[in-house]
Amino acid sequence: MAPIYSQSLNEALGQGAGNFFVAEFDDALVHQAHWKNPRWAGCKLTGRKINEYNGIDPFIDQINTSSNDYLAQFIPSSSTESVWGGDITYGLNPVINKETTAIYIANTVVGGAENPKRYATLEGHSYVGINKILIVNKEDRTVKVIDRETEPYDSFHRFITQDFPTGTKLNIKVLDESIQSDLEAGSYSVRMNKGWLLSTFKYFDYKLNHFTGSSVFPFSASAQSHPRPLELFDQSDMEDGGICTDNTSLNFGLVNSPSFNNIVALDTPRLSFRFGIKTSDPANLTTPPGCVGAPEVPLTDGLAADSYMVERDFSPNYTGATIETNKFTKLYYTGSNSFPSLNTGYQGAFFSASRFIINDTLGFLNKNFETTELHLTINKGTLDFASGFNDERSMGTFEVDKGYGSLGEVALNDESSCADGTGTSGLDSFDANNNPGGFMGHNTPRHPILQLKGTPPFTPIGAPPVNTRDNFVLFDRATDSGGVKLGHTRRVYWNGNENPRVLNYSGSAAYELSFLDKDHTLIINIDKPTELFQGIGTLGIALISEHLHGDIKNNLEYYLKQGGILTKSTTFQATK
Repeated sequence: MAPIYSQSLNEALGQGAGNFFVAEFDDALVHQAHWKNPRWAGCKLTGRKINEYNGIDPFIDQINTSSNDYLAQFIPSSSTESVWGGDITYGLNPVINKETTAIYIANTVVGGAENPKRYATLEGHSYVGINKILIVNKEDRTVKVIDRETEPYDSFHRFITQDFPTGTKLNIKVLDESIQSDLEAGSYSVRMNKGWLLSTFKYFDYKLNHFTGSSVFPFSASAQSHPRPLELFDQSDMEDGGICTDNTSLNFGLVNSPSFNNIVALDTPRLSFRFGIKTSDPANLTTPPGCVGAPEVPLTDGLAADSYMVERDFSPNYTGATIETNKFTKLYYTGSNSFPSLNTGYQGAFFSASRFIINDTLGFLNKNFETTELHLTINKGTLDFASGFNDERSMGTFEVDKGYGSLGEVALNDESSCADGTGTSGLDSFDANNNPGGFMGHNTPRHPILQLKGTPPFTPIGAPPVNTRDNFVLFDRATDSGGVKLGHTRRVYWNGNENPRVLNYSGSAAYELSFLDKDHTLIINIDKPTELFQGIGTLGIALISEHLHGDIKNNLEYYLKQGGILTKSTTFQATK
């Protein structure tokens, strides 16, 4: 308790300047919200949604839990769900009220699986193209019609992004009464509001690459397979190579050099997608004398100084992958739209797909990121990676970061067996030990990985499982090639044939890359074949924002007639 001295108060009480009246102030008050907020901390209101009050979830124990631990935040309630701790507001009022006066008319609906050669496949979704906006004046009940053909692109699109941000809900009305539909009110959400996703790279025929019966000198080894080479993960940490004190013994080389650890580094908290694994049979790894840390092994084609032959594996098998031609790929790619029938080797499908994804496509994106975006879609849009958010993650789609990944200048490897085109016989399909494709040294993609933008999926529920797997990393030393087995620890959200968060997951492991073609087009969770089975007729559909003003929503047909969309005579119904 601290005393407060006030000379002016004493003078007012007639006690003179020399006699001070003493009052005590409780120091604890300065930490109380009702004292500090109006004075300097400020009063902050927080709501989960606009135009809506969301209270405290009944799951939360309000008696034994401090309000600071749950108000205005998501609280985990189980391993797969979370609950809202309640808005901070006055009474039961929404924190923000924002109602729109615009009605949107769409004349194009393309099913997400209707045209797979042109658009990214998004099962259970549709591309919806908007061509007109009706702006209602509530005061005099007049309607102004804005047409996409006459309005500047940015001005027209600004209406769309303001009224239909990703995750917002909407209703849909078929305007032609002769067209039957099976639309369900209140069940639709805007997944994206940027335009069309033009299909660019498809990998729908999921196959692992397996070697069978290859001879490995000086002993035989079983075929090496790598299940689940595809992964969505974050918090990635690749261990260092260890320390080798004898860098001459058996040509093993020094693996703890900064340059080597730079090559194998995969330390990033970012959300990432791995589209392949290039590795070797770990059963053949040995630890050379004088070395500690990660075990390593040389890779050669014959019985030279190292006297070892290691089986190679490039997974998954990209022989069935395809490239789709669109307005963007025409600008940077003129090669084949299919891949070779052999997966391994310098000209094999795995390396060809890696070149197209990393060098060609990411290289183009890096130079043209102001005009387009690159997106990754997993399992044809059927996986919801952000339940309750209803944004693009809810259709398994993520934007790719332009600034990560490069093969650099690709050159042939220095192996002497001519299996990779270095000999007089050209590019052979098999090496000296009858292994398909030959050994591809350090010039192959070190880590076939794309980094993604945005927050991790499953937000805001708990963290996904943390996994560690051994990865065989290839490297070169002088005129010899080698490899080292390193542990890769990361949080895994999804992989090739299982999803840690969904126990009944089918495991199809499809994925697709697509370029964004900017347009006045929404992607909505409408299943056109079942919900719009007769199409949309000649009048199109009306898109009704969940935040449309109540008077307009109650008189929708009246305002559609005012805007020249409908001819049916209606009267205005005043809100009671």
